[in-house]
Amino acid sequence: GISFQRLVRTEQGLPVKSYQNSTITVLLLNRSEVQSEFLSIAERLSCPEPSRHATLLVLLEHLYQANFGTCCDLGSLRHLLKSKSLEELSEIYASATEAQEAAAASSEPTRAREQLQSVLRELAGATAFLAVAGEAQPRKLHTIPIPPARCYTYSWDQDNFGKLRSEQPVL
Repeated sequence: GISFQRLVRTEQGLPVKSYQNSTITVLLLNRSEVQSEFLSIAERLSCPEPSRHATLLVLLEHLYQANFGTCCDLGSLRHLLKSKSLEELSEIYASATEAQEAAAASSEPTRAREQLQSVLRELAGATAFLAVAGEAQPRKLHTIPIPPARCYTYSWDQDNFGKLRSEQPVL
Protein backbone atom coordinates (compact mmCIF):
# COMPACT_ATOMS: atom_id res chain seq x y z
CA GLY A 1 0.00 0.00 0.00
CA ILE A 2 2.54 2.62 1.01
CA SER A 3 4.89 1.74 -1.86
CA PHE A 4 2.10 2.54 -4.35
CA GLN A 5 1.43 5.84 -2.55
CA ARG A 6 5.10 6.83 -2.45
CA LEU A 7 5.67 5.90 -6.08
CA VAL A 8 2.73 7.95 -7.35
CA ARG A 9 3.55 10.91 -5.07
CA THR A 10 7.12 10.94 -6.36
CA GLU A 11 6.20 10.52 -10.02
CA GLN A 12 3.53 13.22 -9.81
CA GLY A 13 5.63 15.64 -7.77
CA LEU A 14 3.05 15.81 -4.96
CA PRO A 15 4.50 17.43 -1.83
CA VAL A 16 3.86 16.03 1.63
CA LYS A 17 4.39 18.27 4.66
CA SER A 18 7.21 16.41 6.39
CA TYR A 19 8.42 14.42 3.40
CA GLN A 20 9.60 16.98 0.86
CA ASN A 21 12.06 14.75 -1.01
CA SER A 22 11.57 14.53 -4.73
CA THR A 23 13.17 12.44 -7.39
CA ILE A 24 14.11 13.74 -10.79
CA THR A 25 15.31 11.41 -13.49
CA VAL A 26 17.04 12.91 -16.49
CA LEU A 27 17.83 10.84 -19.53
CA LEU A 28 20.23 12.50 -21.96
CA LEU A 29 19.98 11.20 -25.48
CA ASN A 30 21.33 12.00 -28.87
CA ARG A 31 18.29 11.69 -31.18
CA SER A 32 20.44 10.35 -34.00
CA GLU A 33 21.59 7.43 -31.81
CA VAL A 34 18.17 6.40 -30.45
CA GLN A 35 15.65 4.14 -32.14
CA SER A 36 12.56 5.86 -33.45
CA GLU A 37 10.29 3.55 -31.39
CA PHE A 38 11.88 4.83 -28.19
CA LEU A 39 11.49 8.45 -29.28
CA SER A 40 7.84 7.77 -30.12
CA ILE A 41 7.23 6.41 -26.62
CA ALA A 42 9.00 9.40 -25.05
CA GLU A 43 6.79 11.77 -27.04
CA ARG A 44 3.60 9.94 -25.96
CA LEU A 45 4.72 10.05 -22.31
CA SER A 46 5.17 13.80 -22.51
CA CYS A 47 1.51 14.30 -23.38
CA PRO A 48 -0.63 16.02 -20.75
CA GLU A 49 -0.72 14.02 -17.53
CA PRO A 50 -3.82 13.50 -15.40
CA SER A 51 -4.93 16.49 -13.39
CA ARG A 52 -3.75 16.83 -9.83
CA HIS A 53 -7.39 16.46 -8.72
CA ALA A 54 -7.68 13.11 -10.56
CA THR A 55 -4.37 11.91 -9.11
CA LEU A 56 -5.45 12.75 -5.54
CA LEU A 57 -8.74 10.90 -6.14
CA VAL A 58 -6.84 7.78 -7.20
CA LEU A 59 -4.50 7.99 -4.21
CA LEU A 60 -7.32 8.44 -1.70
CA GLU A 61 -9.35 5.60 -3.22
CA HIS A 62 -6.30 3.38 -3.02
CA LEU A 63 -5.57 4.39 0.57
CA TYR A 64 -9.10 3.62 1.74
CA GLN A 65 -9.39 0.35 -0.17
CA ALA A 66 -5.95 -0.80 1.01
CA ASN A 67 -6.95 -0.17 4.62
CA PHE A 68 -10.61 -1.17 4.69
CA GLY A 69 -10.97 -3.64 1.80
CA THR A 70 -14.59 -4.52 1.08
CA CYS A 71 -15.73 -2.52 4.12
CA CYS A 72 -15.27 0.63 2.03
CA ASP A 73 -17.83 1.73 -0.56
CA LEU A 74 -15.38 3.00 -3.15
CA GLY A 75 -18.10 4.24 -5.51
CA SER A 76 -19.58 6.49 -2.82
CA LEU A 77 -16.13 7.67 -1.82
CA ARG A 78 -15.27 8.63 -5.41
CA HIS A 79 -18.59 10.46 -5.85
CA LEU A 80 -18.04 12.47 -2.68
CA LEU A 81 -14.39 13.27 -3.36
CA LYS A 82 -15.09 14.37 -6.95
CA SER A 83 -17.21 17.20 -5.56
CA LYS A 84 -14.34 18.52 -3.41
CA SER A 85 -12.17 21.39 -4.56
CA LEU A 86 -8.48 20.77 -5.25
CA GLU A 87 -7.61 22.62 -2.04
CA GLU A 88 -9.97 20.48 0.06
CA LEU A 89 -8.74 17.30 -1.58
CA SER A 90 -5.11 18.32 -1.00
CA GLU A 91 -5.78 18.91 2.70
CA ILE A 92 -7.54 15.56 3.10
CA TYR A 93 -4.73 13.79 1.29
CA ALA A 94 -2.01 15.57 3.28
CA SER A 95 -3.61 14.49 6.57
CA ALA A 96 -4.09 10.92 5.36
CA THR A 97 -0.50 10.74 4.11
CA GLU A 98 0.92 12.02 7.38
CA ALA A 99 -0.98 9.29 9.21
CA GLN A 100 0.14 6.66 6.71
CA GLU A 101 3.81 7.65 6.96
CA ALA A 102 3.61 7.65 10.77
CA ALA A 103 2.11 4.16 10.66
CA ALA A 104 4.85 2.96 8.30
CA ALA A 105 7.53 4.26 10.68
CA SER A 106 6.00 2.55 13.71
CA SER A 107 7.62 -0.52 15.23
CA GLU A 108 4.22 -1.93 16.27
CA PRO A 109 2.35 -2.89 13.07
CA THR A 110 -0.96 -3.84 14.72
CA ARG A 111 -1.20 -0.64 16.72
CA ALA A 112 -0.04 1.45 13.75
CA ARG A 113 -2.76 -0.05 11.53
CA GLU A 114 -5.43 0.67 14.15
CA GLN A 115 -4.23 4.27 14.49
CA LEU A 116 -4.16 4.75 10.73
CA GLN A 117 -7.66 3.36 10.35
CA SER A 118 -8.84 5.62 13.16
CA VAL A 119 -7.42 8.70 11.41
CA LEU A 120 -8.95 7.62 8.09
CA ARG A 121 -12.35 7.15 9.76
CA GLU A 122 -12.07 10.63 11.33
CA LEU A 123 -11.23 12.13 7.94
CA ALA A 124 -14.13 10.25 6.38
CA GLY A 125 -16.51 11.54 9.04
CA ALA A 126 -15.24 15.11 8.63
CA THR A 127 -15.87 14.94 4.89
CA ALA A 128 -19.33 13.39 5.25
CA PHE A 129 -18.14 10.04 3.91
CA LEU A 130 -19.80 7.51 6.15
CA ALA A 131 -19.47 4.47 3.92
CA VAL A 132 -16.73 2.73 5.87
CA ALA A 133 -18.63 -0.12 7.50
CA GLY A 134 -17.39 -2.15 10.42
CA GLU A 135 -17.81 -5.49 8.66
CA ALA A 136 -16.98 -6.71 5.19
CA GLN A 137 -19.73 -6.07 2.67
CA PRO A 138 -20.57 -8.00 -0.50
CA ARG A 139 -18.49 -5.62 -2.62
CA LYS A 140 -15.68 -6.25 -5.03
CA LEU A 141 -12.20 -4.85 -4.68
CA HIS A 142 -11.35 -2.51 -7.54
CA THR A 143 -8.17 -2.46 -9.56
CA ILE A 144 -6.65 0.97 -9.15
CA PRO A 145 -4.18 1.75 -11.95
CA ILE A 146 -1.03 3.76 -11.38
CA PRO A 147 -1.37 7.15 -13.09
CA PRO A 148 1.24 7.73 -15.77
CA ALA A 149 4.36 9.41 -14.45
CA ARG A 150 4.91 13.10 -15.14
CA CYS A 151 7.26 13.27 -18.06
CA TYR A 152 8.81 16.25 -19.78
CA THR A 153 10.77 16.12 -22.98
CA TYR A 154 13.11 18.84 -24.10
CA SER A 155 15.11 18.82 -27.28
CA TRP A 156 18.25 20.89 -27.62
CA ASP A 157 20.83 21.31 -30.30
CA GLN A 158 23.75 22.37 -28.14
CA ASP A 159 25.22 21.44 -24.76
CA ASN A 160 23.13 23.91 -22.76
CA PHE A 161 21.69 22.48 -19.56
CA GLY A 162 20.20 25.78 -18.29
CA LYS A 163 16.73 24.54 -19.24
CA LEU A 164 17.15 21.56 -16.92
CA ARG A 165 17.73 23.88 -13.95
CA SER A 166 14.55 25.92 -14.54
CA GLU A 167 12.24 22.90 -14.95
CA GLN A 168 12.19 19.55 -13.30
CA PRO A 169 12.10 17.20 -16.27
CA VAL A 170 11.46 13.52 -15.87
CA LEU A 171 12.31 11.41 -18.87
